[in-house]
Amino acid sequence: MMKPPKRAAMAAQAIRELIAAEFELGDQLPSEAELARRLAVSRVTVREALGQLWLEGLISRRWGVGTFVRQRPGPAAGPFTSVFVDLHDIGSLPHRIAATGRTPSLPHARAEQVPATPEAAAALGVPEGERIWRVERCLAIDGTPAIVLHDHVPLKVNGVPFDPAPVTGLGGDFPTLVHATGTRIVRDEARLEAALAGEGVAKLLGVDAGTPVLTTRQTSHADTGTVVLSTRCYYRQEVFSILLVRTVPY
Repeated sequence: MMKPPKRAAMAAQAIRELIAAEFELGDQLPSEAELARRLAVSRVTVREALGQLWLEGLISRRWGVGTFVRQRPGPAAGPFTSVFVDLHDIGSLPHRIAATGRTPSLPHARAEQVPATPEAAAALGVPEGERIWRVERCLAIDGTPAIVLHDHVPLKVNGVPFDPAPVTGLGGDFPTLVHATGTRIVRDEARLEAALAGEGVAKLLGVDAGTPVLTTRQTSHADTGTVVLSTRCYYRQEVFSILLVRTVPY
């Protein structure tokens, strides 16, 4: 009998061939159960195979929707210019960047308790001035500063004290931490905007103050009906690009 890792590797290759033969960019793949039936393997094996294909950048996964075909970036080659990721993907941002063959790092990360600003209070639904967590991170790609993230989260989520310390390292992500409180993030809403980098953001990104940057304002909604995370991202445009793919249901 073949060992599970070998079965998963063979299933991953079978799914690659299936995608090449039957699916286009943006198409939704069959469910895990259907893939398991077609490949004559267990759902566990299919899940492991899909995890490998996600790491390779061949597919993306969307909460409550399914698995979709995306362009496979292939191995990184030549000088670094820009990296593309799918905003619908549920993996952490460093994980998605690593899947493109690039190396993510966090040259700056800090978590502190601060009074909620009017913007953060409105997003989280808490009184202005209430103490909340503020996490500031600068994410670099192949050593080049690419994104500054300002995260705001209540001191307690679902009544449980929240500790954001793990996200100050590459291995931590907010959905996992929120899930540990007995709730989970079920929907993200993001708004794309153009802005000029302020002094603090500009310093972290390594650009001049006033440089145009792309920003997103994102709120993460939990299954309790509350907003548990508000994030503002600032993207250095010559380093990081956002690819939006829309699919038409049949």
